[in-house]
Amino acid sequence: MSYQNTNKAMKTKLIITTLLMVFGFATSAQADDDRPIQFDQLPKRAQQFLTESFPGDRVSYAKMERDLFDVSYEVILVSGTKIEFVRNGDWKEISTRFATIDAKLIPQPILEYVKQHHANRDIVAIEREHKYYEVKLTDGLVIRCHSKLTLICVVSTCWLVVGSGRASMAIVSWGCGI
Repeated sequence: MSYQNTNKAMKTKLIITTLLMVFGFATSAQADDDRPIQFDQLPKRAQQFLTESFPGDRVSYAKMERDLFDVSYEVILVSGTKIEFVRNGDWKEISTRFATIDAKLIPQPILEYVKQHHANRDIVAIEREHKYYEVKLTDGLVIRCHSKLTLICVVSTCWLVVGSGRASMAIVSWGCGI
């Protein structure tokens, strides 16, 4: 290989590396672009959900989260309830700090399972993903259910204290088929 070909290859590599670095900096600068928004800037579905599901509550804080390839919304109500929405305004997660989740927001099979097997506990969070629902009870117990509302799975997080006083986390699960 001649000197000119080597020099040309080095320049090409340098240009490609520089372009990749500029692209990387540009995309990382755009990632995690969170900004406060007003209620009327939420997607219409999110506005409708909040109005119908939390009629006596007001929005304390709302923000739009713009990640590299996605947009999501987070709303905190005056009551302390936090709701996360996906791009189109469908809710993804609802969690409460001082209350329980309204039963009308929980799919009936999950509600019945909790009433039957964990009657003395309330649901304080619910998350909806493509393949499953996950609810968290007042004592921290987590119940996972397939999106078709079958395969119930109970997951409990346990903290184990080891000799030197360090704590490590272990996940204990029963009946998980997901």
